Amino acid sequence: MKALVLCAGKGTRLQPITYSLPKHVIPIANQPIVFHIIKKLVNLGITEIGLIVGYKQEIIRQVVGNGVQLGAKVEYFVQEEPKGLAHAVKIGQSFVGSEPFIVFLGDNIFEDDLSNLVKRYEKEKPDSIIILKEVDEPQRFGIATMDGDRLVKVVEKPKEPPSNLAIAGVYIFDERVFFAIDNLKPSWRGEYEITDAIQALIDQNLIVKGEILKGKWLDTGKPEDILDANQYLMNKLKGLYIHGDIDEISVLENSVYIGKNSKIENCKIIGPIIIGEKCFISNSSLYPNTCIGNNSKIADTEIENSIIMKNSSISNIKGRISDSIIGENVNIHSPDKIGTIKNECKMIFGNDAVLICE
Repeated sequence: MKALVLCAGKGTRLQPITYSLPKHVIPIANQPIVFHIIKKLVNLGITEIGLIVGYKQEIIRQVVGNGVQLGAKVEYFVQEEPKGLAHAVKIGQSFVGSEPFIVFLGDNIFEDDLSNLVKRYEKEKPDSIIILKEVDEPQRFGIATMDGDRLVKVVEKPKEPPSNLAIAGVYIFDERVFFAIDNLKPSWRGEYEITDAIQALIDQNLIVKGEILKGKWLDTGKPEDILDANQYLMNKLKGLYIHGDIDEISVLENSVYIGKNSKIENCKIIGPIIIGEKCFISNSSLYPNTCIGNNSKIADTEIENSIIMKNSSISNIKGRISDSIIGENVNIHSPDKIGTIKNECKMIFGNDAVLICE
């Protein structure tokens, strides 16, 4: 079985970060979101992966490459215009051929290993099987109605939801989905909807089954979702993994990962914390669920529950930075001794931003 991972979207709800980065490479637990997806597929035994790319595709290609570092073989297919998920799946037809394949949205994180999804498909041989998840606000999602374990109707973002079972962004199809897509009409927003393709399969009396997730489903579409997913993955860390240098007066507690050639001087670090490679952290306090990207420098600053991307510098800040996402090559500093920010300051910065605190 091959896989298609859909990574063409612009991620407008994550601006200003996505002005300079596609959302699929935003780091969660110091790894790009798409890495977590590819690793999950590889763990399922699915190593031939087609990435459907579009917006800022050159960055995704640079980050993922051919996938060999993740145990995968990755090929790229371009969605030139944002015409919807069904249109993106259609673009991958030449890659998957006539065999069953799995589709994965490129910005979703799942607690379940999804092995039961693949096992059920191989055992029961339905025409399609769709991942579903019970949600509190079903009007925000594509929603499925079930009869036993079969889907009988799907509807996109209904005002009066017929159930609370959301379509959660993982699907197994066979080649018949392509014929369904060929006959679709654009929705009111001008896109070819994957929910319409699924409904077309149902209308043809094909067997479309649902697999209900038991664990967490994290859709990383908004900044708070990114931080929630980061916290979830960070809390899975156990123990100390110290590959850098730490002076004798620094304090480390709970789970901490420090990458190669990083240096820690006079710091308090309360995990779970991930510090990348070639970082320099001095006279600072890092509190739980903070990630520091490679080649970053932190001095005289407190940070909590935040993502600091690679090559960034934060120094001489009074007041704790919390619940923040700081892009690549960002510089936050005070030109004269200590600059002040409001306690528990929340910040969202895209790449190359500069903030001078006075």
